[in-house]
Order: sequence, then C-alpha cells, then structure tokens
Amino acid sequence: MSLDTRLEAATSEYQRLQKELSDAIEARQRLDSQLQENEVVQKEFKLLKDDANIFKLIGPVLVKQDKSEATTNVNKRLDYIRSEM
Repeated sequence: MSLDTRLEAATSEYQRLQKELSDAIEARQRLDSQLQENEVVQKEFKLLKDDANIFKLIGPVLVKQDKSEATTNVNKRLDYIRSEM
C-alpha cells in the first residue's frame, strides 16, 4: 500500500472518529439538558400540596394529571436519563 493510500485511509478514519465523538457529545449535552429540566420539575413537585392541579402537555392539549402519577413519571424519566448517561 502506498503512503498516499494509507494517509487517505487514516484521514477517513480520523474524520469518522471525529464525527462519532461529535455525535456523542451532542447526545450527552441533550441528556444533560433533559436531566436538569426534570430535576427542576421534581423539586417543584415537592413544593406542591397533594391536591395541587398538575397538567401535562400532550400535543396541543393540556391534560390534568394526578400529582402521584406525574411524580412517578418524572422519577422514571430521571432514572432513564441517568442510565443513558
């Protein structure tokens, strides 16, 4: 194999690895952002009374949700995000 061919192969591999790293960093940042958002929601839920009205946005509609159900969903989401990280 000539030097040019090896150099092209090494360059291609380097570019592929750079793209892979960039994708991983982007995914990590997205997960970190989601984690922070959900942690804020979790803290806010702790401040609410048990009979507080909580609404979940589903498409263009706000749907009423029980506090316990909403808290469980946020906790599960946090567990999932942490496991992905």
